[in-house]
Amino acid sequence: MSEADEELYRRLLAERYGPLGRLEAERFPAIHASVERAAGVNEEQWRRQVREIAARYGWRLQYHTADSRRSDPGWPDEVFGHLGQRRTLFVEFKTDSGRIRPAQREWLAHLADSGFEVAVWRPRDLPTVLQVLGPAWQRAALPTNFRRPIP
Repeated sequence: MSEADEELYRRLLAERYGPLGRLEAERFPAIHASVERAAGVNEEQWRRQVREIAARYGWRLQYHTADSRRSDPGWPDEVFGHLGQRRTLFVEFKTDSGRIRPAQREWLAHLADSGFEVAVWRPRDLPTVLQVLGPAWQRAALPTNFRRPIP
């Protein structure tokens, strides 16, 4: 992780929790260390990491379909809600090399076109995750290279 990203991480933690002493910092595992670890994680591990980050920043409403094999295809992996910010966020999690399936692409495009905050997050997107979920309140968006389905 770059120096700028590490500084962003420290600033976001300080804004959320105040200055952290050494013992407190050990209680909140360094998110920047997860960037290196995240490179080898599977989609479920990545989803759980982001879910923990979201909880730390007050995203109390979190929904994940327990068994997607019995659900209609394409629905995003996680829906986050932040009561104080009045925000709802739909997220599809992928590994750094994972591909978006056609049904997922269709749902993501539809939700984004309907005005919802929608994201596809990969472990390499951790700085963006912190910007969106943290106190910066950056609006989530689909990647610039996202290909919309052909109608």
